[in-house]
Amino acid sequence: MRILFCNIAWMRYYKGFWEGEDEPVGGGSFVDENQDGSELYNFDPFLLIHEDGEEEEVCAGFVVTKKSQSGADRALHIERLEGCEALRTAMSVEDVLVVYCAMHPFHRFTRVVGWYRHATVYRYYQWLPFADENDEGEGFLLNAYAARENCVLLPVKDRMSEIWEVPRVRKGASFGFGQANVWFAEGREENEALNRFLDKLVEQIQNYSGENWVNKTREDLLQEQGKQLLSRRR
Repeated sequence: MRILFCNIAWMRYYKGFWEGEDEPVGGGSFVDENQDGSELYNFDPFLLIHEDGEEEEVCAGFVVTKKSQSGADRALHIERLEGCEALRTAMSVEDVLVVYCAMHPFHRFTRVVGWYRHATVYRYYQWLPFADENDEGEGFLLNAYAARENCVLLPVKDRMSEIWEVPRVRKGASFGFGQANVWFAEGREENEALNRFLDKLVEQIQNYSGENWVNKTREDLLQEQGKQLLSRRR
């Protein structure tokens, strides 16, 4: 199975910046300084109109790739995905499981926050303008997208479970995220621990039947959060 792990900022809802309610943590210097960035909308569904006129409700995902010494954005090397070795010149690849992960701002562990199944992943950033005529010249970057029904955002309480932990090599694990924001999970044939980890995680994703915050609007989530806060005060 083609699996791409992406490290992004930690947020609750990923439906844009809400001051005092949902602000990104750990998204790098640009996100920290501007409180903005395309990854802030990774689980905010919208209607995509394809070139042939077909409409599809999707989520568009973004992860920052490393820059070259000249400062140019580097490609996302999709040929490193399992079974994609021959795609060294391809601009995109389909049917990828994209697993979005983030480091908890206080506990400092890395957890799966959500995923796209059957996603299309691009080698280079793609620019998608907003459909609203009032937002002329405005838009956002993406390097993956998937149909809404294939996208899941885990509630925060579910992310806290150790079953969604993703290792980092610098903490002594034999596999996991390194310094880059993307991890291709290569070498499972030679690493039985990695093979077991991937099999278990894919099974959890395929069998997940819990709450999906992709299907919640901003208003739904804030209203529910307000009810929870009220109940805690009593």
